[in-house]
Amino acid sequence: MWYFIIGTVIIWLIYRHKQKPELALSVSMHVDNSEWEEEKKRKARTLKGLKNSFQPSDNNTIALSKAKDTIVHFLINHHQTLEEINAQFSAIPLADDIKKQETAIRKELNAHYKNRDDIRSKAFSIFLAYKHAELLLNNPNEEWKNFAGLQKLQSNWKSEEYFDGLLTVMHAFKTTFPKSPKTEKLSKDIESTFSLWNSRNSSQKVYETNIKSFPSLTNASDQHFCLLGIIEHLERRYKFNPQHKEELVDWCLKDVEIYEGFLKEFHEHELFTIDDQIKFSENSSLKEKKLSKITFDHVKRLKNYMVPRLNSYDVLEVIYDKEQNLEKLKWIRGIGEHIGYADNQSMSEQEIVPVPELDILQITRTIEVAQSGQKGKLAFLNSSQEPCSTEDVFQDHEKNNGWNVMRAEVSFWQSMFCLSFWDEIFDGMGRPVSGQDIPHDLFRGDDFYLNRQADINSKYEILRQGNLCDFINQQLDKTNGSWTRLLFNGDQDMASYSKSDIVQRFLNQIDPEVFAKIVYRIAQNPNENRAGVPDFVIWNGKELRMSEIKKVRETVRDSQRVWLTWMVSEGIPVEIVRVKGQ
Repeated sequence: MWYFIIGTVIIWLIYRHKQKPELALSVSMHVDNSEWEEEKKRKARTLKGLKNSFQPSDNNTIALSKAKDTIVHFLINHHQTLEEINAQFSAIPLADDIKKQETAIRKELNAHYKNRDDIRSKAFSIFLAYKHAELLLNNPNEEWKNFAGLQKLQSNWKSEEYFDGLLTVMHAFKTTFPKSPKTEKLSKDIESTFSLWNSRNSSQKVYETNIKSFPSLTNASDQHFCLLGIIEHLERRYKFNPQHKEELVDWCLKDVEIYEGFLKEFHEHELFTIDDQIKFSENSSLKEKKLSKITFDHVKRLKNYMVPRLNSYDVLEVIYDKEQNLEKLKWIRGIGEHIGYADNQSMSEQEIVPVPELDILQITRTIEVAQSGQKGKLAFLNSSQEPCSTEDVFQDHEKNNGWNVMRAEVSFWQSMFCLSFWDEIFDGMGRPVSGQDIPHDLFRGDDFYLNRQADINSKYEILRQGNLCDFINQQLDKTNGSWTRLLFNGDQDMASYSKSDIVQRFLNQIDPEVFAKIVYRIAQNPNENRAGVPDFVIWNGKELRMSEIKKVRETVRDSQRVWLTWMVSEGIPVEIVRVKGQ
């Protein structure tokens, strides 16, 4: 009888449950933004302190004196003396007329700057840039149409040892020529230069932390990724100050010493079974013991053996080649051949995957803009009659025609891929930090995708159907307290950029399905598919396009052609814009 009673009660409860209307499910989620917000506040504090500590010069004489100290420092760093450079400058025939002097110095500047790969030509061209700026500041009543010298100083003094002198000159130009059409842009450049200085100071602290932590690291992978951060920092410093070459080379050589050990650990998942990996988690010394018994030749014979990009190798090869140090060049290339890095390079240059056919003309349009008369990067004039690059004049042209314009090259789409698949990328790793900021299989062909295929496919479906802007902003919250080169690439803070107004508007504008397709394609092979994405995204109230920008005779690279072809096949609006001077 009691069986009957219990059964009746259960049936009644089920019936009552079915009669109740479905309740809307409401989930409240609290995300701790404290670390991220504190980091933003710290950056804001240091930036404010930097600005407050900077003292613009009271007059142009003092400003030029500080600029002269900076150019002397620049010359010393480039192994030149002021006396030698002054003698070379004195040999230039200059007319008495101020305007003709400006034209002559500017022409000499442009001529020597073309050969800036030669350290002497670079040093002299930047000295000419200083002399050009000096001429303009000493003659404030003239109507100067060209700030060529200042522009070259801005490009070549973007380093810790020069920022103070650079900003002093920039402020002097701003106060001396307040009515110049270039002053508004100069004010923005001053703000961005302060931000860059602040960022470089932060980068210096990370570099110093890496230097201190390196001796305590025991396994080759941790050492390699720590060295990667050190080398990237020094490579940038070396670009502006050749005095850093010896230190850069020394750290690169430390990385070369651990190539074999790093590559062994890089292929752990192929060398050991899952059961082995579980045992290693319980006894780390066991893994070291087993790895020590495996020869590097055995690792090289693995079916899926590959070598990721080795920045230290690339840096050394460039330096030795530039110095024409044939002995060292032969040595480093021998190491490349031994580990298979040279083989990887040649394979990538041969394009393993055939490049699809694409009728370029069908997706090409041409815009005509004014020429600046200069050769090289600043060949065009924007709507304010300022010399600018191909990309800058495109942005100016499109904005004046009612388009929103967003820069969207490799770093941007790499960051969108990272944010979209954050959980899948870092699953099992914990919070990414310097030295352990990417999974070992991320740049190993399609291994990354195949090892997470179900999860990545599931996330793709979420992306293409959801509220994209809300989703990316929620993913940004997960980056708090983390560091990965996928978001923080050199001086680029793509996490902050992703929160900017232009990116937020883009996320609300783009079709989620188009966005999902792009990041999903990157996820299928991050190593190959990051490169070649179009330069810009533009949109107005009616349409959104991907835009690749080229000069009239500039070639479309194979990686770009692959992306263009794919986008056309997927029905994604894409174009090539040729910029023609007139």
